[in-house]
Amino acid sequence: MQEADGCDRLTNRAEPDRIHGMRVAPKSIILMYHRIVATSTDPWGMCVSPTNFSGQLEAIRDAGRPMALADYVRAHRQGEVPDRSIVLTFDDGYLDNHEQALPLLQRHEVPATLFVTTGNIDSEREFWWDQLETSLLTPAMLPDRLELSSPDGAIVWDLGTARAYDDGQRQADRGVKAWQAKPGGRLAFYYAVWKTLWPWPVRVRDEAVARVAAWAGQDPIPSTARRSMTSAEIRAMGQGGWMSIGAHTVDHLPLDVHPVDEQRRQIRESRKQLEALVGEEITTFAYPHGEYSPDTVRLLREEGFDSAVTVEHKLALPGSDLMRLPRFGVHDVSGDEFRQQLEQWFDLAVGDGAAHAC
Repeated sequence: MQEADGCDRLTNRAEPDRIHGMRVAPKSIILMYHRIVATSTDPWGMCVSPTNFSGQLEAIRDAGRPMALADYVRAHRQGEVPDRSIVLTFDDGYLDNHEQALPLLQRHEVPATLFVTTGNIDSEREFWWDQLETSLLTPAMLPDRLELSSPDGAIVWDLGTARAYDDGQRQADRGVKAWQAKPGGRLAFYYAVWKTLWPWPVRVRDEAVARVAAWAGQDPIPSTARRSMTSAEIRAMGQGGWMSIGAHTVDHLPLDVHPVDEQRRQIRESRKQLEALVGEEITTFAYPHGEYSPDTVRLLREEGFDSAVTVEHKLALPGSDLMRLPRFGVHDVSGDEFRQQLEQWFDLAVGDGAAHAC
């Protein structure tokens, strides 16, 4: 994938800033998106509306130099990263990435990388956190007690006031992230159950999610709007020239809490499946939930990956580890607001020893 054209408008920023005649380390921003969709519920702050995404792409082209991740990695190795580079990434592989994000990336000529969780490809099954959201945040009333069998024994929640969830409470929770929910409410209950389930082995976790749905009396029919892409759609994403494909495990597990053999399987099988789909080598990786261990990094190197991204909220710099690249999560804000956010991020202190003479 070639670096997007149109950067000549930034000729006044062609060289990094200078302080007392010394060049300062170029600053880069790697952005993390998940979904491009307008929605009324978004407990994880994962959704950006198509209108706002279009405005954000304009802001990216005005404020910096859009680069494909592969181009950024190559330039990083050569010590030639342009100042104010901006790299777009998407996690998971939702259908709306194909239907909404890709046409807008093409229109604005901004490249991106999509990190695909392969376990849901060609399946109507939703991601487990979306299934859990439907079960726990849809009903107006829930039973007063939930009990689940965990790998370490029974876990019980007494819902109390969280049993009821009326329109006023739903409205109050709009725009509130799950981890910021008011204690005692339904959203806080959802987050507590999610936090309990997310490190469990896949089979145990999925069985628990199904039990929660039955307990809540929710129909397990998945939402087509929240499905993952099909094989054909992923191939189409990789063929247009504006979206490259990276790996994001098979089952979206927090790798650091699982045995090395399971980590290797998640990494190796996801890569193998994606390479068969797109017909090219997969060399980039995103850590699910941003979680990894030294073993995870070692496994990625052994498997032939040349870069991996985290969820660490920092600037990418010449000294950044390519296997631990930081990313800024993007929220549903207008293009004008996003311009201000980009400038605030570029103005962040680079940390001790980060700025240096070249």
